[in-house]
Amino acid sequence: MPGPESASAQAELLAGRPLIATRKVESCIGDPLSGSTLAAHGYDFEYLSCANDFELRRAGDVDVIFLSSQPATDALPVIYPPSYGPFQFHEMRGAARWARDFVQGKKAKAILKLAGPEGRILDVGAGSGILLRHIARVRGSLDNLAANDFSDEILEPLRREGFKTIVGRAECLEPKEKFDVIILNQVLEHLENPPEVVAQLSRLLAPGGFLFIETPSIDGLDARLFSSRYWGGYHIPRHFWIFNESSLTRVVNGAGLCMHQVRYLASPVFWIQSLHHALLDHGWRRLSKLFSEKNPLLLAPFTAFDLARIALGGKTSNIRVVAQKAA
Repeated sequence: MPGPESASAQAELLAGRPLIATRKVESCIGDPLSGSTLAAHGYDFEYLSCANDFELRRAGDVDVIFLSSQPATDALPVIYPPSYGPFQFHEMRGAARWARDFVQGKKAKAILKLAGPEGRILDVGAGSGILLRHIARVRGSLDNLAANDFSDEILEPLRREGFKTIVGRAECLEPKEKFDVIILNQVLEHLENPPEVVAQLSRLLAPGGFLFIETPSIDGLDARLFSSRYWGGYHIPRHFWIFNESSLTRVVNGAGLCMHQVRYLASPVFWIQSLHHALLDHGWRRLSKLFSEKNPLLLAPFTAFDLARIALGGKTSNIRVVAQKAA
């Protein structure tokens, strides 16, 4: 439980913020009769978007942590304000922009290796389209590249640039064509029902096609150290579900896909956010502002630390899984 200074800081920070509507949920996988236990609780440490205090619970029989009171659909504009970081990626500058472009460029090459020179690629939850633009730049063409998101407004800039766009919720997509690679890049954790979405996307894959997923993992060292409240990977209240390798395997196998590749990636932002949240919650608001994902003096050492752990066979809080459909 947080101490008196945390309760005082929370009350001051959230004064005047709205209480948003939520809906109670249980684990999306496993036996619902196995119940769940309290893993953590906290508020929106990053954007202070609402006054709610949220519980995160760990499923009783499978490795997944979930937000037990998930924001209602009409609350999404509140918890995803215009200042939301991923909406602003195109405005990043300096070392932080270079680092993000480097990471996205490597990811684009990995995806194109799976898709082949003319493979059809669908980016689900494409958002600002930063990854899809990198894929187009590496391939040298917009052909066979499609972006999906729930909002036509979000997709409009990509449409103007010539990308094919598909508007709609991921679990409801029914395009006529099949895809060689479907991407869920830091999206799975935001969905209301990840197994349902993965099952639907598996039906949209061409025979032998790949589902490319990157998502937070509860197996990283930072996830364990800050598990009771401050871990950045919780991203309260926007991350509804957080898996690990075992539970992700269960999800993709349940959709009829086979695990093709598992890889752990550096996740410096979660380290930085975890420290930010702890400082903020203890009343150190001015100091907490230094702990930003745009701060290269912090990005560099935490990236190096995670890369060293990976080299030694350790797990981090960012996992990539590639699942394949039978040919």
